[in-house]
Amino acid sequence: MKQRHTHASFLLAIGINPKVAAECLGMTPAMFKERYSHLLPIMQEEAVDRIENELNIAEKQLEPVE
Repeated sequence: MKQRHTHASFLLAIGINPKVAAECLGMTPAMFKERYSHLLPIMQEEAVDRIENELNIAEKQLEPVE
C-alpha cells in the first residue's frame, strides 16, 4: 500500500492530471480524489506560486525599454 501512495504522490507532484493518475492506478477519479485529496491543497498552492512567477516574468518582458 505504501508504494501505491508513493506512486500517486509522485504522479501528482510532477503535474500529472489527477484523472490520468487515477487511471494509472486502476482507480476511478472519485476513488482517487477521496483517497489522495489531502495532497491537492499543497499542490494548488504551488501551482498558484508558479503561475504568479510566470506572470511576473511575462510582465517584465513587456515593460517598455527606455
